[in-house]
Amino acid sequence: MKKTQAFQSRNPEAGMTLIELLVVISIIGVLAGLLLPVLGKVKMNAKITQTKKEMADIKNAVTVYQTDYSRLPSSSAANSMGGDYVYGTQHVLQRGIVVTMLNGTPAYEASNAELMLILTGQTSFPFYSTNGVNAGNAKNPRKLKYLNAKSSSGNGPGLGTDGVFRDPWENPYIVTLDLNYDNFVAPALYRLQAVSQETVGNPGGYHGLISRTANGAANDYSIRDTVAVWSMGTEARKPGDLKFDATLKAIVAPNADNVLSW
Repeated sequence: MKKTQAFQSRNPEAGMTLIELLVVISIIGVLAGLLLPVLGKVKMNAKITQTKKEMADIKNAVTVYQTDYSRLPSSSAANSMGGDYVYGTQHVLQRGIVVTMLNGTPAYEASNAELMLILTGQTSFPFYSTNGVNAGNAKNPRKLKYLNAKSSSGNGPGLGTDGVFRDPWENPYIVTLDLNYDNFVAPALYRLQAVSQETVGNPGGYHGLISRTANGAANDYSIRDTVAVWSMGTEARKPGDLKFDATLKAIVAPNADNVLSW
């Protein structure tokens, strides 16, 4: 009589034991924990790349328009302000943002839809009251399409039915135009000394901005250009989120993640 073997070979057709199943689940969990942050970073970088491309498209459209018409694409109301004008303040304020980017007193505030009307050669958008900005194509008589932006069915990323061009985080692009034509543009938030000045008494600023005042005392930090565009970046995920802070430096959160065109 043969002696019974203490250990027998496992039947390859048998199912996994509970211990084996738990080991596999544990390994999958560890791998997921390692991969998810990497995938999240890849997705975030893709959005940043898309944002930079769209901002470059806006700048190029403005530049070509100016070459064709010898003026910047802006409404009569924006022109009447007499200085650099910020497009995008209206919808930002509607999303609960602290007032930091108003255009002056008395102020005329507008979303970037005004600019989009002119650059896309349209006279209206389905859900935007144009106030006659480009009535009769007055601001773009040739009816040329300077900007090709991905359309959004609602208020998501791209050009919405309300005419607002939004970044991948669904926040409006902030566009400042040099409407006093001095070849310097002070880009909204970044014109502020509290945001852009690197050191007290030094006109040099973060992100290449420079104050046109010798000691950097005034809120006139600018770049040598005719248009500046920026996005509120990755922290701007939903209405009410803190997207920027006019009292903090450009390199400090929540300003640090903003995406700039310059």
